[in-house]
Amino acid sequence: MLMQAGILIVAIILAVFSAQILVTGAISIAKRFAIPEFIIGAFIIGFGTSLPEFAVNIQAALEGNTELAMANILGSNLFNTCVTLGLLGLSGQLIINNNVRIKDAPYNLMAAFMIAVCGNQLYLDHIDYHQLMMSHALIFLCFFCIYVYYTLLEVKQGAPHKQPLHKHHHQAIQSDAPSSSFKAFSYIIAGLIGLVFGGELIVNSAEKIAHLLGLSNRLIGLLIVGPGTSIPELIASLVALRTKSTALILGNIIGSNIFNIFFTLSITATIQPVPLDFSLNQAVFFNILAAALLAISFWLVPKEKISRITALLLLLIYGVYTVLAIYQ
Repeated sequence: MLMQAGILIVAIILAVFSAQILVTGAISIAKRFAIPEFIIGAFIIGFGTSLPEFAVNIQAALEGNTELAMANILGSNLFNTCVTLGLLGLSGQLIINNNVRIKDAPYNLMAAFMIAVCGNQLYLDHIDYHQLMMSHALIFLCFFCIYVYYTLLEVKQGAPHKQPLHKHHHQAIQSDAPSSSFKAFSYIIAGLIGLVFGGELIVNSAEKIAHLLGLSNRLIGLLIVGPGTSIPELIASLVALRTKSTALILGNIIGSNIFNIFFTLSITATIQPVPLDFSLNQAVFFNILAAALLAISFWLVPKEKISRITALLLLLIYGVYTVLAIYQ
């Protein structure tokens, strides 16, 4: 048991580190092909922290463990919203810019809601199953493309609320990229190998731990694998808080959630249909609740920063969700 837990921890660290070096190599190659910096920053760096979830889901889908794949996304997004934003929100320093208020928060709520709608044919359409299928995946990918288009457009046009993001990404592009093409390709290859190997280790060790403890893959995904693969977002947010770059935190966290649903989950569903049972619907409900709390508090409370009350409510939501998930 302890060995499998150790393997799971090492696998998560491997996936996180591999995602980082893959992004670093991709930045260098993109620069050498004269790809504009705003594309590198908004896409390669901005979504790079979601690569661990992507690696785990692809591996789980290939092995037929779609229960773990769905639980990983739901657990990761709920951890991002409730724990990361909840803990950092207690500092009273998380800035809410107009972009997050108008576009990101509503899009995040819509993404959470769409899982409930598309994955519950049993209740809505009276079909004898409920799962995300290829048709849903294509719809999700369309919404993802729309989100990416408007994000790139805003960064390219130098929108005021995107200036801190653009500055931060510009610094990352200048400082992280390796000097030679060979080194850059080595980073990419090593990162891909690490993500594939780390994802496989995470899936296999999670299955073994679930078997040893008599737990479901669903619970392991919701409470261990999902939060574990959210470590990059938590680390990036802590660094941003320490360097007073708090305008980045909300956009990065919500952007990661949107990437997880509209891209990672859609790619997973193209490989194999992803079922959504009652216990996972419970996690879907809490994701909607957390996303709705964020959106409503942003719309109704005329403040430039997340209030400590909102942060405490997010942590409370995660606490209730954890207790119910274990009880179920």
